[in-house]
Amino acid sequence: MPENGLAIFCGIVYLPGGREKRELLAFEPLKPVRRPLYLCDNKFHAETLHEQLEDEDAFGFIIIDGHGTLLGQLQGSSRQVLHKFSVELPKKHG
Repeated sequence: MPENGLAIFCGIVYLPGGREKRELLAFEPLKPVRRPLYLCDNKFHAETLHEQLEDEDAFGFIIIDGHGTLLGQLQGSSRQVLHKFSVELPKKHG
């Protein structure tokens, strides 16, 4: 399975003269797909993939606590951990 998921479009294409042709298109999306969608319909639903093409600002974040630090990036609904490390601090004694 690709890292960002897998988009599969399969259906019948109607050609001139009443002929039919089965088409299958599968590819890895640009960004991770967070919600699965399976529909049998008379059209392809590509809204989730279309949203990935919109230009979104990226934000970096750092989370620090007593156990370690996490560096990450948030862009739209996609989040990515860039680096994470743990620390062992001495216990507080008087």
